[in-house]
Amino acid sequence: MDPLDRTRRFWLDGFNQRDEAVVRDAIAEGFVNDAALPGTPDGPEGQVAVLRRIWAALPDARFEIEHLARDGDHVICIGTMSGTHRGEFFGVEASDRRVAWRQCHIVTVDGAGRAVRHRAIRDDLGLIAQMRGD
Repeated sequence: MDPLDRTRRFWLDGFNQRDEAVVRDAIAEGFVNDAALPGTPDGPEGQVAVLRRIWAALPDARFEIEHLARDGDHVICIGTMSGTHRGEFFGVEASDRRVAWRQCHIVTVDGAGRAVRHRAIRDDLGLIAQMRGD
């Protein structure tokens, strides 16, 4: 599958629709997530665990793709994640506040278009401030 199509499907069907099979299909067995919290396992199951944590904290979480591009074996996805903070996240207890934060995901893909490495640039401090009401 084309890496751009697989990435689009990851976000729109896997993340937004909570389809873990789509998430697993987008991730290679040796996947490393450099943007995950320490202790997160590698591979597809580690990524599913990351998403489950987000979904628990922000049950209505959505990711809106703003820009998607490919350069060789890298896919760059820029977008905004938003949701209502209803569970502990980044050490902040549920606040019921609406939050949104911009993200840039840089994914290295294999020949089948599956993610083998993930890096991200996110405004996590801005997110924490929103959740706390700062």
